[in-house]
Amino acid sequence: MASTNRYRSSTSLKYLCEAASKFGIDAAECLGGTGLSYLDISDPKALHTTDQEIKAIQNLIALAPRDVGLGWSMGREMHVNAFGIWGFAILTSPTLRMAIEVAIAYARLSTIVAAISFEEGQRQAFLTFDMEGLPKDVHRFLFERHTAVAVNFISELFQGASAIDFEIQTQETDRTYAAELSLISNIPVSTGGDTNSLLFPVAILDQPLAKSDPASLRFCLDQCKMLSDQPDDDVSPWSEKVKNEILTNVSHDHKIEEISSRLTVTERTLRRRLTEEGTSFRELYTDVRMALAYELLETTGLNVETVSWRVGYSEAASFARAFTKKYGKAPSAVRNDGVGRVA
Repeated sequence: MASTNRYRSSTSLKYLCEAASKFGIDAAECLGGTGLSYLDISDPKALHTTDQEIKAIQNLIALAPRDVGLGWSMGREMHVNAFGIWGFAILTSPTLRMAIEVAIAYARLSTIVAAISFEEGQRQAFLTFDMEGLPKDVHRFLFERHTAVAVNFISELFQGASAIDFEIQTQETDRTYAAELSLISNIPVSTGGDTNSLLFPVAILDQPLAKSDPASLRFCLDQCKMLSDQPDDDVSPWSEKVKNEILTNVSHDHKIEEISSRLTVTERTLRRRLTEEGTSFRELYTDVRMALAYELLETTGLNVETVSWRVGYSEAASFARAFTKKYGKAPSAVRNDGVGRVA
């Protein structure tokens, strides 16, 4: 059963307001009755309940000129990199099967509202979204949005490989709706199903993924567990937000002004927030790179030069000095220990 009484980040509400603007619906109308303003949801620390999000969805459905494909069009705008550490954990998984397991295990870190489950048949796999407990007038929108996001994720995991044979199964009985959604999504849609599901071939579940990275995945899962263990009304520390932003592309040369812009705060405010949490941007940046480097050296057998490049250092010597200062031993020693254990 879906839960409508938990807190979530402002990501999905911001996407909702952006979708509304395409129909000439302003943010105030979309957020009517939620007790929120666009300024509220623009704050990276802002949280809202799923009840508030459902009210905003109901507003959008009532005000938009059509409802078929409304959730689909919004979902297609939401890609893996928009979901922070949850999306990055999915992206670095070794197989689609593992990616789905990660997605479901830490679904509370995402924008998913419905309860999500996975089943494997003889030829097809079923990713199912259970709408029980949710208002009936949002079922269509949420199913479309969730399904479109899943299609995005799976397609991106396989990086433009040959087209995946998706199918959509809905509990709806309206064949006209199915025909319209099929035309919009370019995916076959069947009605009268037992579940609201996205179907795809079982054969792709265990194919290796191009961006698989065991060390990055392990690091991301640790972060996901920590965030998932927080109470629903607890705000993610600013240090965690910064780490998540760095992790989206750890090899990039990040600057605090760039990170603060992505978090929609001033550089001065971000520095102050981090100081209040007893840290700094430079310290966090080093910690993320060093922690990931340690994982790579210990578990992958990559040489020191490759690891230094993977975590954003242009010179292996600079990396080695920073690593030794952090851990009290050279990166080559950690690599040799890891290779010895594997052997």
